[in-house]
Amino acid sequence: MQEKAKRAVILSLVGIFTIFALTYLCPTAVNAHAPQKVLLAYDEATKILSVTVTHTRFSEGHYIDRVVIKKNGTVMVTQDYKSQPSETFTYTYKIDAVNGDTLDVKASCSRFGSTSEKITVGKDTSKTPK
Repeated sequence: MQEKAKRAVILSLVGIFTIFALTYLCPTAVNAHAPQKVLLAYDEATKILSVTVTHTRFSEGHYIDRVVIKKNGTVMVTQDYKSQPSETFTYTYKIDAVNGDTLDVKASCSRFGSTSEKITVGKDTSKTPK
C-alpha cells in the first residue's frame, strides 16, 4: 500500500510541475493571440483603404507587426511595424482600386496568429467582421 501512495505522490508532483512549466515557462502561447477584429473601409474618391485593428497587448513585445494588403490576389503592400499605438487603431493605405476589385487584408501578431478580412470595391466598400 505504501508503494501505491508513493507512486500517487510522484504522479501528482509530475502533473503539477507540467502545469507550472506550460503556464510560466511558455508564456508566449498563453498570452499571444491573433487580432480580435479587422475592419475595412475603402474610399473610392480618395483611393484610401482604412484598416482598423483591435488587438489586446500584454507586453511591449506583443503587437501587430505586419499588415499585408492584396488586390485581386496580388500583394500590393507589406508593411512591418515595431509597435502598435493602442488596442484599437487605424492605419491608412493609398490603394488604386476600381469597382469589382477585391481587397484582402491580413494583420499579424508579433507572437502568434493573424486575422484576415476582405471587401469588394463598389459592393461592400465598408465591411465589419463576421
